[in-house]
Amino acid sequence: MAAKTETKSDPKATEAAVPADAGKPVLTYEDRPNLPETFVDNIQQMTFDGRTLRIEFCVTRLDAPPAKGPRTGKSIPISRMVLDLDGAVDLFNKINNLQTALENRGVIRKTAR
Repeated sequence: MAAKTETKSDPKATEAAVPADAGKPVLTYEDRPNLPETFVDNIQQMTFDGRTLRIEFCVTRLDAPPAKGPRTGKSIPISRMVLDLDGAVDLFNKINNLQTALENRGVIRKTAR
């Protein structure tokens, strides 16, 4: 008669068998056509503290043209967005996909460093 071998369950092995996204909810996108849009022509700053990405969106407001000298103006904050880590990763992935699509269409091109 063969000896019976007892095996202990390894909790890490059990976790590995469960898909990583098993706990994430399935979300349905619901459009809000009446949501106002905000025009932005520059991003003043982006900061990441390890958990959240903060982006400050601005718009340029030019002063009246001077008789002499350089034109002056202001960069005025219009909106500040704060994304958690998952939202920041999603944003970067979508921007990378957009960049690839624009490169494929010849709108932008990579330059050698």
